[in-house]
Amino acid sequence: MNTNSPTKLVLLLSLFCCSWSQVLAQAAKFGKIDEAELKLRTYDKDTSAAAVILSDYGFTTFNLVNDLKVVTERHIRIKILKKSGYDWANISVPYYRNGSTKDNVGSIKGYTYNLENGKVEKVKLESKTVFDEQRNEYWYLKKFTMPNVKEGSVIDVSYTITSDRVYNLREWEFQSTIPTVWSEYRARIPQYFDYRFQMQGYHPLHQNDKQSNGGTEMINNSYVWVMKDVPALKEEKYITSLGDYQSKIEFELQQVNIPGRGTEIMTGSWNKVTEDLLAETSFGAQLNRNGFFKDEIAAIKVKHKEPEQQMQAIFDLVKARMKWNQHTGLYTSNPIRKAYDLRQGSAAEINLLLTSMLLEAGLDAAPVLVSTRDHGRVLTNYSPMINKFNYVITHVNVGGQEYLLDATEPLSPVGMLPFRCLNGNGRLIKKADQRWVELNPSTAYTKLFNAKLTINEKGELTGTGHESAGGYNALYLRKTILEEGESKFAERIAKEVGDFKMTKPEIKNLTDVNKALDITYNISANSNGQVSIIYLNPMLGQAEEENPFKLNERLYPVDFGTPRDETFISHFTIPAGYELDEVPKSLVVNLPEKGGRFMYVVKQEGSSLQVMSKVSITKPVFFAPEYALLKEFYNQIIAKQAEQIVLKKVAAN
Repeated sequence: MNTNSPTKLVLLLSLFCCSWSQVLAQAAKFGKIDEAELKLRTYDKDTSAAAVILSDYGFTTFNLVNDLKVVTERHIRIKILKKSGYDWANISVPYYRNGSTKDNVGSIKGYTYNLENGKVEKVKLESKTVFDEQRNEYWYLKKFTMPNVKEGSVIDVSYTITSDRVYNLREWEFQSTIPTVWSEYRARIPQYFDYRFQMQGYHPLHQNDKQSNGGTEMINNSYVWVMKDVPALKEEKYITSLGDYQSKIEFELQQVNIPGRGTEIMTGSWNKVTEDLLAETSFGAQLNRNGFFKDEIAAIKVKHKEPEQQMQAIFDLVKARMKWNQHTGLYTSNPIRKAYDLRQGSAAEINLLLTSMLLEAGLDAAPVLVSTRDHGRVLTNYSPMINKFNYVITHVNVGGQEYLLDATEPLSPVGMLPFRCLNGNGRLIKKADQRWVELNPSTAYTKLFNAKLTINEKGELTGTGHESAGGYNALYLRKTILEEGESKFAERIAKEVGDFKMTKPEIKNLTDVNKALDITYNISANSNGQVSIIYLNPMLGQAEEENPFKLNERLYPVDFGTPRDETFISHFTIPAGYELDEVPKSLVVNLPEKGGRFMYVVKQEGSSLQVMSKVSITKPVFFAPEYALLKEFYNQIIAKQAEQIVLKKVAAN
């Protein structure tokens, strides 16, 4: 969050006027297409690519006409290789609007090129097809679709963004979800502006240069950042947001050094951010609007004397009354009184209401700024930037124990944040206690499956199964069952376990979020038609079917979000006249530094056979150097859980 005004900079830099007149010698010129680009049919470095960015050039400079502006010119050229790449002809340019601070997107030009009967044909983008769309409170999109796109097309697009936002230059993304052959960003920045450059991602820079040029009155620092042959950023399992791993550069204005005036620090402080937020009408001021619920809080305090009980009662009250409208953001669109009357609201409205109620009860509560997993992580060593956050939860200190609460999720117990909030650190907005708080899971994802089954001489299997779900697994199952209905849920269970039928499910503790969710059902399986040999899948269709980690090498961390504990136990009674012919061997596999463990144990006592499989992941995040071991860990799990038990009929004497 920046609290300084650019007006002073305009007055102090009245001598400064810079225009971008040079174009890279090696840059692809807009409107000049090489026939080789049109003849390209596959990208040799990624033959699966549906499209490829041939070149992406950005040029940023500062311009002073009547006001200080940041001007960014962009020229991007994309090759469409397959029909599945047609979406890349749909262009969206984000821009910002907040009062007098705004971006403008203009000078939009575009052509689609095709090779038809050996001749190059081009179709121009019509300006009337360009339109605007609001994405959220402050961000909009300039959208258009390139014409006459087909397999083999090359689209050429250029536009200019003029912005008042000097403090945070637009980030430059070198990497996209399709491969990029060449990405180059240049910036010409006056020496008076001291920006912090923050590189992110796993692909190395091909070029990184800085030069100084200009007259005696003003020296401009010219920067060049280049990446080439950048691989596609692909969605993988167990990540936060793709943007957290994308190769890009971000900018933040640290200070302005004006000759004769000394240094002016431009980054805000968390003290100032906290002060401003607590005074903000659509944020902190809402915490003082408590007259409409005073009677309810008074009744809770009469009924519950202990602070923990009061916290629980207020949390339950807000969860029961309020419905989340799925809107995120830091500020309220409606006063919390109106949200209370409507019985619904955004995450900010619901959790600021919760915070206000806790404060009215005399509890030590305050809001916390959060960036959800799909919004991206927040770097705590950065200066305050409010746009890095998109969500609000509640912090409360009771008897020296700290709780993080989110009343948007009616099926979460006290202290259990929704999975979307488990993303690094949040910022506590509290005058007397300003700090980062860790957004750690208060519980794990747990599953315990226990089955008792009997096999008869025909190879038929009957018995009962009991599943106990805790933590985030219980939350997921409760939401699924309540959304689908118990009958549809039962139908889906029967379809998911292959040869085994699971019928007559009995569900307990469906709405009691402080207890494990229990499901008991009947299990049966028909014979395979052979009575001399019985093949048995001891995991009863509950095994891991495929490794979630398919890449040979993964550059991103594996982020499970929570610890995981999945235990499977099955007891089989073997029919008389049969013996074990093939049995999986017991196995124990450990990850380094107690990161996880897999145990598979088979025990036999007379006609009773017990199989246990236990998978424990004790730390939520594994980094790239640990990936190979984690992948092999799951290979072992899948291979072992796929093994069958073979029963053989004993020949009569």
